[in-house]
Amino acid sequence: MLVAVAVAVAVGLLTGVGWPGFLMGAVWALSLWVMLFFGSYATPRRGYVQPAVYAAAAATAVALGFVFFRTGDGNAAWWAPAFIMAGAVFPAAWTAAKAGRSGSHGRDG
Repeated sequence: MLVAVAVAVAVGLLTGVGWPGFLMGAVWALSLWVMLFFGSYATPRRGYVQPAVYAAAAATAVALGFVFFRTGDGNAAWWAPAFIMAGAVFPAAWTAAKAGRSGSHGRDG
């Protein structure tokens, strides 16, 4: 819950558009959690979101979203692709990194 609040506040403050920015941040924080909850094909366990994964994905999404927002001439719609990218990439990337640390090489045996 703290990660979602931090995302909402960060997006709201970084956009500088007032309460709509905070609302957009809350919606994107929820949508990121839902994407992580359902996971990807590479996630061994769906239906559970590790707080560390959510925090890392949220931090990445906020940083990338701010870059998109600034290069998109302040258009707040550019936050969405960053959250979608983080939600789509993080479940598989986290699983692959975890498998690499444990010495396993994924599905090849």
